[in-house]
Amino acid sequence: MLARLPASVPRLVEDCVVWVHRRRRPVLVAVCAGAAIFSAVALLLRTTAPVPLFDAPLHPGQAAEVAQVLALWNEPFNISAQGSAILVPANRRRDVLLRLTLAGLPHGYVPTTADVLQTQDNPLTPPEIIDDRRRSGVEGDLVAGLRRIDGVADATVVIAPASGDAFADEAERSPPSASVQLILGPGAQLGAGAINGIKRFVAAGYPGLNPDRVTVVDGSGAVLGAAPDQIANREMRLQANVQSALDAALGLGAAIVRVSVRSAGSEQSVESTRVVPHGLLDADTGRETGSEQGRKLAKERTTRHYAYDTIVERRTTAADSLGRTSVAVILDAARVDVEREPAIAALVRAAAGADLSAGDDVVVQTVPFAPKPSTPIGASPEPIARAMLPAAAVLLVAAALGFTLWPQRRVADPVAAGMRASLERESPRTIAYVLSTLPGPMRERILHSYNPIRRASIEEYLRERRR
Repeated sequence: MLARLPASVPRLVEDCVVWVHRRRRPVLVAVCAGAAIFSAVALLLRTTAPVPLFDAPLHPGQAAEVAQVLALWNEPFNISAQGSAILVPANRRRDVLLRLTLAGLPHGYVPTTADVLQTQDNPLTPPEIIDDRRRSGVEGDLVAGLRRIDGVADATVVIAPASGDAFADEAERSPPSASVQLILGPGAQLGAGAINGIKRFVAAGYPGLNPDRVTVVDGSGAVLGAAPDQIANREMRLQANVQSALDAALGLGAAIVRVSVRSAGSEQSVESTRVVPHGLLDADTGRETGSEQGRKLAKERTTRHYAYDTIVERRTTAADSLGRTSVAVILDAARVDVEREPAIAALVRAAAGADLSAGDDVVVQTVPFAPKPSTPIGASPEPIARAMLPAAAVLLVAAALGFTLWPQRRVADPVAAGMRASLERESPRTIAYVLSTLPGPMRERILHSYNPIRRASIEEYLRERRR
C-alpha cells in the first residue's frame, strides 16, 4: 500500500517534520491553545445547553404559569412540544429554581371543572362518585379564583356536602359547609370586608352553601375575620405612636420602643348600694284623750316622712379589659445625651397616654447600641467567570498566533541559507559530496539545518567519502 503512494507524499511528510522541528515551541503553544479553546467552547456549550427546569413533568396549567413568570423576569426558556416541561440553560437552572421557590411557584395542580368535564364517565359509575368529581372541580375553580386575589399566595378549599336523607326533616339534615385556608404573602393582610367577600364568593360557587357555614383560616390556623385582639391592637397602636414621635424628634434608629399592656386577667363584678338622704319631707302629729272607770287616758302620735335616694351601682370588668400599661424606651448613647432622658420620658408619657397614678409605668434608659455588622456584598463568581470565558479564549488565540508568526530570534546565516536552498532537491549522496568540499564550520551549520533523519543520511555518505 505504501508503494502505491505518490513520490511527493514522503517528501511532504518530511517537509512537515522539518517545519515542526524548527518551530517546536510555537507549535506546542498553538496545540495547547487549541486544546484550551476547544475545552472552553465545549464547556460553554455544555453550560448553555437547555435542560429541564423540573425533574417531574408539569401540568399544562402549571407550565403556562411558570412560563408567564419567566417572561416577566426576562429569563430565556423554551417549552417542550408536549407542554409539560420548561427548558432553561443549564447555567441558569439553579438561579431560576431559587427565584421560583421564593415566589412559591408553581402552585400545586388542582383539577378544575374544565378538567372534570373532559373526563368521560362510565355509564355504570355510581352517582356519588360523579358528584364527588363535580365537587372537586368546583373546589379547583374556587382555588384558582382565590389565588388571583391580591395578597393571597396560595389557597385550599374543601367543601363538605350536605349529610342526611334528602327527604328527612330539616333538623335531621346537616347543611353543606366549606373550609378555606389562605396562605398570605409576606406582609399581606386581609380586612374584614375582604374576608366577608371571600366567604360570599365561596358560598356562591356551591349550591345550598351559606356564607355563615364558611370558615376561613390563615397559614397559622388562626380564624380570619374573628374579633380582633384588643390587647395586641392597643400595644401596636401605642408603640407606633411613641416610635413615630421619637423618630421625628431624635431621628431614625436613635430609639427603640416596646409597649406591654396587661389585661385584668379575670372577670370581676362589684355591686354597691348608697342611700342619700334629703331631709324631712312632711310630719303628722295626733293626740287622743279619754277616761274609763275613773282613769284618764292620753295618747300622742307623731309621724314624720323623710326623703332619700337609693343608688345601686354594678361594675363588671371583663377578663380581657385593659389593665396596666408599661412603656420601655431604649436610647442610643452615641446619639442622645443622658441629660435629655427626663424630657423624653415626659414626651413618652404624653404620647402613650400613661397614667402613673393608675399603675402605668414608663422607663427611659440610655445605653450604647451594638455596632451593625458591615458585610460587603460581593459579586457572584459564576457570572464573572461566564463573562471572562470568551475573553480568555480570544486571548489564547491571539497568543497562539503571535507565537506562530513571531520571527525567530536566531537569524540564519545567509551563506548557509543560500547553500541549503540550492541543495534542497538534491539526494543525500550529492549533498554529502558538495558539503565535503566546504569548510568545517560551514558544513556543520548546513547539516544542523536539516532534520535528524536527513542529516543522519548525509553524515553516513560523508563518512564513506572520508574512508
